[in-house]
Amino acid sequence: KETYTNQACLPINGRVICVDWCIHQIVAALSAGGVETSASCCGHGKMDGRIDLKDGRVLIVKASAEGMS
Repeated sequence: KETYTNQACLPINGRVICVDWCIHQIVAALSAGGVETSASCCGHGKMDGRIDLKDGRVLIVKASAEGMS
């Protein structure tokens, strides 16, 4: 699996999952609370981030206005 320098690798559900650094704490907290995620992306300063939950819901992580300029 490809990893990037801007990611944190987290132990989630017996697997190591690499998550974008700027949202890894949110993904870790969701996991610790029993909320399963299926995908995530921080938006890389170009768009809002998102965390897809296994139940089909999507959490939007709003980017700051200055981060998107």
